[in-house]
Amino acid sequence: MEYLPFVLIAVLLLFMAFPLYIWLSSKRMQGGSAPAYDDLLAPEQRDKAKLLFYFYSQQCGPCRTLTPLVERMAERYGNVVKVDVMQQGGVAQRFAIRATPTLVLVEGDTLVKVILGPVGEKQLDLLLH
Repeated sequence: MEYLPFVLIAVLLLFMAFPLYIWLSSKRMQGGSAPAYDDLLAPEQRDKAKLLFYFYSQQCGPCRTLTPLVERMAERYGNVVKVDVMQQGGVAQRFAIRATPTLVLVEGDTLVKVILGPVGEKQLDLLLH
């Protein structure tokens, strides 16, 4: 029983380290080259210089809050690509998505910005404008 506190501390550290690992890996993606994504675009999106990919899941609570905002921005700007990770898992793997919601801003073939978690309307507006 003397080892129980050490096991508990190790488990706690593991639970704290995993979100940090996901965050760090998303930050390392920034500035890298984007995977092929032409198959995801609607014809009117093919000439856009800047695209925002929104990776979400139906079961994700923060995604349910963010999705209506992203849909309004998609109508306003037309350069938002929604990707349901449960339906399009291969696309999420191509972009190395490990958590939802995740927003990935792509300019040309470069991953400019990766944002984990929900964001506000102002931040989305700044990304898309």
